Amino acid sequence: MFEMSKGLRLPSVILKNIKNYSDIDFHGQRHVLTVSTTRGTPSTSINLKEALCEKIPIHYDLVRNIRQQHGSSVVSRITVENIYQGLRGVNTMVRETSEIDPKYGIKYRGLTIPEIITLLPREGKSPSAEAVFWLLLTGDIPTKEQTASLIADWSIRREKRKDWWSGPGGGIVGSILQTLPKTTSPLAKLSVALTVFDSGKHITEALKNNAINYTHWEYMYEDSMELLATLPAIVGLIAKGELKNLKEEKGDWVQFLSECLCNAFDISKNNKKSLMDFLRLYIVLNADENGGVPGVHITEILGASQPYVNQALAAGALAYVDEPKNGTVSECMEFQRGIQRIFGQELKEEKLRNYIATLIQRDKLTGYKEAEFSDPKYIALENYAREYLPNDFGVQLSQTITNILTTMMKSTKGKKIHPEQTAIAAPIFQFYGLRDMKFNQVLLCISRALGAVASVIWARAVNASIEQPTSKCTYTYLNSIQRTGGKHTKKLKPWNTLEYFQIIYLLL
Repeated sequence: MFEMSKGLRLPSVILKNIKNYSDIDFHGQRHVLTVSTTRGTPSTSINLKEALCEKIPIHYDLVRNIRQQHGSSVVSRITVENIYQGLRGVNTMVRETSEIDPKYGIKYRGLTIPEIITLLPREGKSPSAEAVFWLLLTGDIPTKEQTASLIADWSIRREKRKDWWSGPGGGIVGSILQTLPKTTSPLAKLSVALTVFDSGKHITEALKNNAINYTHWEYMYEDSMELLATLPAIVGLIAKGELKNLKEEKGDWVQFLSECLCNAFDISKNNKKSLMDFLRLYIVLNADENGGVPGVHITEILGASQPYVNQALAAGALAYVDEPKNGTVSECMEFQRGIQRIFGQELKEEKLRNYIATLIQRDKLTGYKEAEFSDPKYIALENYAREYLPNDFGVQLSQTITNILTTMMKSTKGKKIHPEQTAIAAPIFQFYGLRDMKFNQVLLCISRALGAVASVIWARAVNASIEQPTSKCTYTYLNSIQRTGGKHTKKLKPWNTLEYFQIIYLLL
């Protein structure tokens, strides 16, 4: 079964791949491809800025009409519990680039992860970062020619800003990073590098010349493209203060990134090609995230309230120290090492099963979470690992734990627990020589930068309002509830002395 929204034109070779892919049993879940796109006809221009120009008036009219016709419609109901839970799960934001589907996980412009992997143009064996950025910014699946055009554009822009990242001492950015204390974390270095990087010259000039508000996005676009083009070099400088003997500076985004990483880490030449395929896949899988995630949310707010994209990304970078919340790659790696210390290299499944059951009872199963369906990002990485590194112990351990959980869920009616992508990404990073898991958080952050930049450009293009909710103290909320009668108030049984001291004991 193949459903396609109006306006989406695909080459016959892609349609053939779709037919083959739709028959795949996606980790026990039969996945039916349902391809969608932003409304309107896909652009034929090979210039990304021109393609975006075609989309903005259409979307601006859509936003204006929905506000005029449905401005008073209710989309969410907020309770006191919602407020104290950080509005978790409440629809309160607009993010055009992606959204979370309760069954299929994240969707980029309406496309699920399996659809993205199948449809986007590839470099090597994985979709390219440039292709997914084109999709996030325009809503169109780019052609090979459009993708190649963006690759060439970023290469030219990267070369123009070479004085900021190349030369003795790592250029301007490298020389500043080398002055930081050795205890500075990789994410803090990224934040500093983004802050000092002069990527706001176009918008600064526009503001100086009193450019009209609705044209500001064009200047932010130029600044954003220069920043994104240079990000791989900044990552290399964070890893090793200076970039020397780079063999290839004009390839696609990930090819240049891998050159920078190989310059800093002990990465086998035999693994370099498959490393690029892994990085492309990892970056595409993490190119955007739900707008409520702290790092994404901070970038969104800063991007709307001030015109400098580098500063918005710099502020958001600091929030990635513990992303995702159910286990970073560092925490997942430490979790695996703990299991190896207990059981050694020869795992006995029965003993491991009992150990996993104990961890579930204590809610200490790092890298796994309670969910109705499997994370498609994990499935994509597991498929990659099964092909490229089937004999790696860390990968096998992750797969064994997942199989144990699958068996346990079938035999019991308890909560459903599924792995997050970090549970298998951590051993893959380790396999390729990227053993500093705190540094690997930087790779997650620059992946998310693709969606963040696309969202910031769109917010400026449609002149989106700055997020400004109102805050109240607890007593004000309480008084308000009491004045309205508190219809949904529950009557609580008063504590007795024993219960009071039991609570105090648990808190100590």
